[in-house]
Amino acid sequence: MSVFVTVGSTSFDDLIQTVSSPEVLQLLADEGFKSIVLQIGKGNVIPKKSDVIEVEWFRYKDSISQDIRDSSFVIGHAGAGTILESLIEHKPFIAVLNEKLMNNHQTELAEQMAKDGYLAYCPCSNLLDTLKECLHSKSFAPFISEPNMFPAFLEDFMGFNT
Repeated sequence: MSVFVTVGSTSFDDLIQTVSSPEVLQLLADEGFKSIVLQIGKGNVIPKKSDVIEVEWFRYKDSISQDIRDSSFVIGHAGAGTILESLIEHKPFIAVLNEKLMNNHQTELAEQMAKDGYLAYCPCSNLLDTLKECLHSKSFAPFISEPNMFPAFLEDFMGFNT
């Protein structure tokens, strides 16, 4: 079992720092995860090796689709593309809010997707507790992707269909 973490195309050092903390790595190891793979983008935080779980990282790839497919669980920024790709692959997903972004539209998307039961979301400060809840008791609604379903959802959500 493995966890994939992605920050998208920018940097999100708080997320990388949080998921590579000894507490989170120990929880993952205790739950049977063997590895964590982190896509760190432009960030300055470089994950350290761990004695309890294999830690790998990279900055960018042409595509993270295979990383998502190969994972058992995904933790990432709340970007629409990352959310959609993870849900299409039926991966449990925690959207971590970057509270340092101004006018963060990602928060609204994550809140709605969580309300619909597809994922969990939290700020970095609550990631450990959210992860515990997801691993122990939370189940997600299956995401059924039909052509144009997600774009239509986004258009409705953003108020473009009036």
